[in-house]
Amino acid sequence: DDPLSLNMYRSGLLILSPHVHSQKLFSLLKFVSNVVNEKLFLAIPRSPSDFMFWKKTATLCYTTACKVGFMSNMTSFNLQVCPSLNVCLLLPTTKYTKPSVKFDIVISQESEFSPVWILNEAHNINPLYGDHNSESDLPITDDQITVASSDESHEDISRVCLGGTFDRLHYGHKILLTVGALLAKEHLLVGVTCSDLLSSKCLSPLIFSWEKRSKIVQTFLSDIGVQSKIMKIVKLSDKFGPPGYSSEFDCIVASSDSLDNCEKLNELRRANGFKPLKIEVINFICSAKISNEYKAYPFDLSDLKLCSSKLRFNELGSLLKPVNNITVNNSCSPYLIGLTGPSGSGKSSLARRLEHLSDQVHVIDCDRLGHEAYIPGTPCHQALLSHFGREKIASPVPPYAIDRGLLGRLVFSDPAQLKDLNSIVWPEILKKILTVVKEIECKALEQDRDPKRPVWLTVLSQTEAQRRLCERNNLSPEAASERLARQASAVAEVTGGYTWFEAGQYCSQKSPIDYAHVILSTEWDPECSQYQVEKSWKALQQRLELTTTTQ
Repeated sequence: DDPLSLNMYRSGLLILSPHVHSQKLFSLLKFVSNVVNEKLFLAIPRSPSDFMFWKKTATLCYTTACKVGFMSNMTSFNLQVCPSLNVCLLLPTTKYTKPSVKFDIVISQESEFSPVWILNEAHNINPLYGDHNSESDLPITDDQITVASSDESHEDISRVCLGGTFDRLHYGHKILLTVGALLAKEHLLVGVTCSDLLSSKCLSPLIFSWEKRSKIVQTFLSDIGVQSKIMKIVKLSDKFGPPGYSSEFDCIVASSDSLDNCEKLNELRRANGFKPLKIEVINFICSAKISNEYKAYPFDLSDLKLCSSKLRFNELGSLLKPVNNITVNNSCSPYLIGLTGPSGSGKSSLARRLEHLSDQVHVIDCDRLGHEAYIPGTPCHQALLSHFGREKIASPVPPYAIDRGLLGRLVFSDPAQLKDLNSIVWPEILKKILTVVKEIECKALEQDRDPKRPVWLTVLSQTEAQRRLCERNNLSPEAASERLARQASAVAEVTGGYTWFEAGQYCSQKSPIDYAHVILSTEWDPECSQYQVEKSWKALQQRLELTTTTQ
């Protein structure tokens, strides 16, 4: 075994030759992914200074890093060298006057550079770097191909703009931002799309908040060497942004699927009397095509394009944050999961799928317990009649059973009434849940597991939720929309901000998404839901087994 692989470093600097090709780089990155587990800087000293060399080099480096990551995990959309490794290609024009680039180990090939030269280069990048960690025993490949340069001039470009959602910053984003930074001599404007424009995106509630996305973009640009005085990050609240209304820009950097918008932007600039922007096109990064024989993945995500939607989908069924331990007297208590989400989001179907995976899974239907809580003769039934009025919510004949249709129309038309209903019924539901849990405990005395209270959240688009409510409850579109809106307002009151459906809410600290440990979605085919459930169940079993082992 390689002794170095036993010591994982948080960050590293990989010094490359300007003679680079994908096969060689693939071998190097594959090796380094076993040494560095967080951030890897790539430096290419002694390289040509022309733009086309660096554009192609950036494309090569990030595309190869993407391939390495996919080969390491062929069964998912995890397109990273390892889930946490952040690859950053340092810009050629960066002048480091302080140790802003921090790394724990320097890696290169002794056949390419002498050890003394390698350490001198590392000190140029970070004067505070010690020379105690270095590695040159890397895989060797014989053939070397220089990335071809071009005679095309970019000297007249100095003020550059680009824009995007930049959710789950991936290697395609990094190429876009790097090319913009290479061109920008005086000013780089990055527009990060605001949440209001993202509602049509796949799994839009899982998109990071604007604040988090813009911070990630800023951090990446700083990491690769863009000086803060030339970059500006703005909120993109329309599809054109500042370049549509300001003459100062020379060039826009865009992916090939954004060319139509770029042409429309130039039409707007001409109408405003401005010079059209030069369009610098970035091609897609392609991931390997996902086999979709069993419809485990949405059809529209099984193509070759690397995109944020795939990365969001890949998080479904995964543990998004640690589950906190809860101290209880009885260590044999079952592992409880709170499965929640808006009406029509598929909670019941997902619960059944979980239940069918193992006889260890017991489903407590809180809706059914809620109905049982206010059957005639119960304290809850009497409390509802007293609070809302028998004539408004109950059958006119004894024993005055609660008419759920009347009750629903009353509370879903008035947020205050809905809040009152919850304050009466929820405590009774909790009592019934605890009773059922106690019964399950009696059957689980042989299982010594540490109890926790994770939240599993179901999400789907508001349009699909409304369609399902209309179909299931025989509601008009207006009535279904009103019911979802009332539920959403109650959720926003609890979170202090977002509802179930709003885009760009993740990591905002005021989102129902932020409460969730696991997120699932029934937006697509049943086979897709089954894949998520099996994934989450398998991961849960592994966590419980690990917890039991470490106790």
